[in-house]
Amino acid sequence: MVDVSVVIPTRNRSALLALTLRSVVMQRDVDLEVVVVDEASSDDTPAVIAGFGDPRIRVIRHERPLGVSAARNHGTAESRAEWIAFLDDDDLWAPDKLAVQLKAARDTGASWVYAGHVNINTSYQVTGGAPPLSPDRLMEQLPQRNVVPGGCSGVIATKRALGSAGLFDLRLQTLADWDLWIRLARGGLPACVPEPLVAYRLHGGQMSLNASRAEAEFCIVAESNAEADLGVLLRYLGWWALRVKNHRDAFRLFVRAWAQGRPRRTALAVADLVMVGRDLMEHRFGIPVRHSIVDPQHESWRAEGQAWIDTLVGARAD
Repeated sequence: MVDVSVVIPTRNRSALLALTLRSVVMQRDVDLEVVVVDEASSDDTPAVIAGFGDPRIRVIRHERPLGVSAARNHGTAESRAEWIAFLDDDDLWAPDKLAVQLKAARDTGASWVYAGHVNINTSYQVTGGAPPLSPDRLMEQLPQRNVVPGGCSGVIATKRALGSAGLFDLRLQTLADWDLWIRLARGGLPACVPEPLVAYRLHGGQMSLNASRAEAEFCIVAESNAEADLGVLLRYLGWWALRVKNHRDAFRLFVRAWAQGRPRRTALAVADLVMVGRDLMEHRFGIPVRHSIVDPQHESWRAEGQAWIDTLVGARAD
């Protein structure tokens, strides 16, 4: 018997997958299996997985890409544990992530548990992150926007709860996790581990960058969730555009977010547009701009995340 089945969909990301898998096999005080669903990779993904030589890792291969939702559903169906943990192939876990989430589930009786996260860049440096909402506040805000930290990589759920809620909607990719969290929430309050246990890697190949796909999927989510706020999604996409220095799209998305918001948040929109201007001056014209000071509480949070990330990266180097 294993405590947790870890489901990892992947396609042609062997360079990212290696450290992701290392963060899983280094989990402490938990019996686990790893189900990697290979979406027809044509790179050296099989060799990277085989290089671990870990009997807890098994691979399901799709001969053609079926999409991340289908991959997660297939991995869940093939899993053997009571608890399912989802992990994207470009994210990382702290070594006690699963153990403390299982403890939170035992202490509260919850059938799903989320944890806190930090954002990291391709050099493994923490660039953002803050403590998550409490379960009560998360339940209040979840219908309007996806407030579960770390995407799929931050949640574990029982196989029974997933069966009752229904698995990932095959029509969705970018917003598939938000849609599932809404349905899980209808079955009961989650537990929360307010620690930075997930590292969300920011890079140029993420689905979150595809604004047109995200907007199309929003319409699907809104069909069964009338409280969904398009303005919040557009602002999120605007910040993604800003992260990759696409200032034109960031400006356009922030303006649309203001127009679509319920209610319209003018002060927030002005602050976003000012940030676009500052970033443009610094990036394109080389004019240094003084940035605001990070909240001390958030700085401590990010330092805590950086500590375990440095240990993980150092273990890989050894």
